[in-house]
Amino acid sequence: MKLKTIIILLLTLLPLTLSAQIVSELACRRYTTQDGLPQMQAERVWQDSKGYIYIGTLSGFVRFDGREFHPFLSGRRINIVGFLEHEGKVHALGFRRQWVIDDEELTMTPIDEDGKWLLNNLNSGDLPNGYVLLEDEQEQNRRICRVADDGTFKPLSKGRALDQMTPDRRLYLDSLTGLHIPTDNIFTYHRSGSMLYAFGSDGVYEVKGHTLHHRVAVDWSSATFGLIVRRLRSGQMVVADEHSLYLFDGQRVSRLATGFKLIKDLLVDRWDRLWVATYQGVYCYFNRCFTTHRLTDGNDIVRAIGIDGSGLTVMGSLNGKLLAGGHVLADDQQQYYNPSSVTIGGRVYMPDNGSVTCVDDGRTTRLPLPMDRYQFVAHAGGRLIAGARRDVFSYDPATGAVDTLAADIPHPWCAAADSEERLWVGTTYGLFCIEKGEARHVDFPQNLIISAMDADSLGNVVFASTDSLFLIRKGEVTPLNSQIPQLAGHEIRALHLSPRGYLVVAVIDGLFVARADSCCNLTDVQFFNHLNGFTMIEPLKATIAEQEDGTLWLCGVEDMMSFQPERLLEYGPEDTFVAPPLKWYEHWWVWLVGLLLLSAVIWLMAYYYVRRRQAKVMLRLKREKKQKELQLSAIRLKTIPHFHSNVLAAIEYFVLNNSMEEAARYLKLYSDFTNRTLQDIDRPARTVDEEVDYVTKYLELQKLRYDERLTYKVIVADNVDRKALLPTMLLHTYVENAIKHGISPKPEGGHVDVIITDYDNNTVVTVEDNGIGRRKAAQLHRNSTKMGLRILSEQIQLYNKSNKHHIRQHVRNLKDDEGKIAGTHFDMMVPKDYVYE
Repeated sequence: MKLKTIIILLLTLLPLTLSAQIVSELACRRYTTQDGLPQMQAERVWQDSKGYIYIGTLSGFVRFDGREFHPFLSGRRINIVGFLEHEGKVHALGFRRQWVIDDEELTMTPIDEDGKWLLNNLNSGDLPNGYVLLEDEQEQNRRICRVADDGTFKPLSKGRALDQMTPDRRLYLDSLTGLHIPTDNIFTYHRSGSMLYAFGSDGVYEVKGHTLHHRVAVDWSSATFGLIVRRLRSGQMVVADEHSLYLFDGQRVSRLATGFKLIKDLLVDRWDRLWVATYQGVYCYFNRCFTTHRLTDGNDIVRAIGIDGSGLTVMGSLNGKLLAGGHVLADDQQQYYNPSSVTIGGRVYMPDNGSVTCVDDGRTTRLPLPMDRYQFVAHAGGRLIAGARRDVFSYDPATGAVDTLAADIPHPWCAAADSEERLWVGTTYGLFCIEKGEARHVDFPQNLIISAMDADSLGNVVFASTDSLFLIRKGEVTPLNSQIPQLAGHEIRALHLSPRGYLVVAVIDGLFVARADSCCNLTDVQFFNHLNGFTMIEPLKATIAEQEDGTLWLCGVEDMMSFQPERLLEYGPEDTFVAPPLKWYEHWWVWLVGLLLLSAVIWLMAYYYVRRRQAKVMLRLKREKKQKELQLSAIRLKTIPHFHSNVLAAIEYFVLNNSMEEAARYLKLYSDFTNRTLQDIDRPARTVDEEVDYVTKYLELQKLRYDERLTYKVIVADNVDRKALLPTMLLHTYVENAIKHGISPKPEGGHVDVIITDYDNNTVVTVEDNGIGRRKAAQLHRNSTKMGLRILSEQIQLYNKSNKHHIRQHVRNLKDDEGKIAGTHFDMMVPKDYVYE
């Protein structure tokens, strides 16, 4: 909201507040030594081209970036009375010396090298940047000077008129009409658009050529140090004498604020804020639509505000005052009002220290409720809801009936009703719901104290717990902080759901305003604090009242504040923070060099990654090659000549001595076995069924050779997944080793068991024989290379490198009852998720 609109609103309130107990003013913030000023007595306030605010005092000066003050000349009794900017550097001016600011460095130079000329401080803030008024020790021989390229001051004009100026006159250098030197009853001049105005002891004049036309009559005859005039962005002018601020809108002059102790300077900054330098610190008036209201009694504060049926504000104070429209309705020092209010049927209800007070058209009554300390009031279906220390009561304004809705609820603080006639109550120990006469505790993400709650006409209920916000819609509790993440760390004091579609959340250090649709989806969330107009010290945990025109009233620990959410969102929280000068590492070329270096590093990393990937590919290819070689070695091992010749000899024996059918069966078995061996030469793994079929053919062929000396059994458990994969020729290798080294040397022959089971997500393969044992076999076959087992082990080692779960082998000796070697037991556990690559 523009300052003009705020001022018009203020002026409409003035006739009401003159005889009332409420005073109003624009929201402002006062800066003192506690904020960083070197001294309370401020002489000059000025803004440079970057936006920094400079404040000169009797003990040095400070630079304000919108958040904090940076001091210069701290602890030194140096009066800074003016500022100017030249070639991008700020000059802080004293009477005889000036300090040039280069980043954080200060360089002192004299105003005049010869020490003859001094600065005339009364005109420092009225001349344009780069111009000063110098004078000698006797305050004569005055001359207007301009700063030169070398930093010295070069005279432009002088004359008797300058010497005759008194301390209450201020020069004005107009861009259209040149220099104006006040005389007679004129204090100063100022331009607004095409109109030049003169401000004198008896009012405001229009300047037309050399003629003055009296425009507005004002008594400024007591202005000992004259008048200071500054133009607002709207074209209006703010005028200051020693103790008061006035607004001139082209038609009339009205007083804005008074009570200052010696106003020394004014500034309207680039954000249209008004700065006032005084001997009590510096005031900053904001251009937002926040208006501050206070009781005339400085020892009292308003704790509850409601709006009655006629639109008047009804206020209850800590010291027992009850006001309507600014007029006192009741004043009871033994009474006080708690921070809550509700309006039902045009009547305003407020909890007091023993009951609930009703204000109806200027008349006050207390409700016939049980004597207790009431914390809050709310409404539900036309009834009044009042919360005491442990009970919640319902009061019917039409009949006067009082009902107890719930008892023994621990410390209720607030309540609101939804569209389905459920009453939600916030307490010290969480959330309660009263429905059909029953009160139940409701679990929600954090069962902390709930001190603020409100509902809209659609039945949406919003409540707050510490810095978290929640929505109750259709009986379900959902968090809202994801829509307002800025709430984190801000304790919520009060909240309001406006029927105009706004959610207002007052926190301990500011105000959040957002648009809310019918489902309470929030958009356009904005935050206001002391930096952009919300200057309230701390909001109370109180009901926010809303007038018919959408103006909201909020109570604080020192004052009240009124505002309109739609206007706040329309103009937004203007950022008045000035970024500091760029450091060396913040320049664009540094970032460019950094980007190039980063690109080079990324390229090198990518190059290194590609090289490593290529190396891994080569390693994989070498591993595959070795795998193929091992597979071929295994095939060659399985097809050694004596094995084939023995099998063929046995078949020949069957042809000559037995039936042709039996010989043909064995010949076909041998053909199938040989074909399967050649077909699976490149397969790293086969299914359980395939491996069992292959080893069965092998055993049948060996049976042909050993006849009755060899018996075997192949068992596959029912729980085995027959599609599970096993390393190719796994069973064949184990069985061949058992026959060749265990059973073949045994005269009476032996037996081989092949057992496949499932255990703990593994396929367990077991080959067991009753042969001569490993030690005796090693003695008989000293020249054996054990190539089959070695090749199988190397294959498994290669596969294990590519798998999280490894194949595990185990070999042990079997013993009889007397402890003698009675065979060999081989087993292998193959994980179900094993990958053969």
